[in-house]
Amino acid sequence: MKMDKKGVTLLELVVVFAIIAVGAVLTIPNIGPFLENYRLRTATRDITSMLRTAQMRAVSNNVNCQVLFDVGAGSYVLKRDTGGGPFNDGATQLLPKGIAMVVGNNPVTFSPNSSSNGGSIQLSNTKRTNTITITSSTGRISTQ
Repeated sequence: MKMDKKGVTLLELVVVFAIIAVGAVLTIPNIGPFLENYRLRTATRDITSMLRTAQMRAVSNNVNCQVLFDVGAGSYVLKRDTGGGPFNDGATQLLPKGIAMVVGNNPVTFSPNSSSNGGSIQLSNTKRTNTITITSSTGRISTQ
């Protein structure tokens, strides 16, 4: 008599779950530093992108555009100045949790000739600091 039963025993299931649990326990402590650095890189990339957008809109629309930073609230917004004072040209963006900001020249303003008033923005978490630098004469935006 041949028995052809296929399946998984309870013991095999317990062993697989134990292996998965050990892997999770070893992985979870490494996620914290990864998330901190990911948030810092994301904030740096997003602010750099908004600065470049302001510069392009200033040139293409022949108006002054600026990025205004609210350090206390951890936010920033793109503004356009058409002569009657600057107005919001987009939604206010918030920094990710755990990121601090220091702004050297607020707001950063771009002219229609692509130049700016210059300045720098420092973004930091508990371990690292990224700096975004804007050159006044050319409006060049660089990150370090």
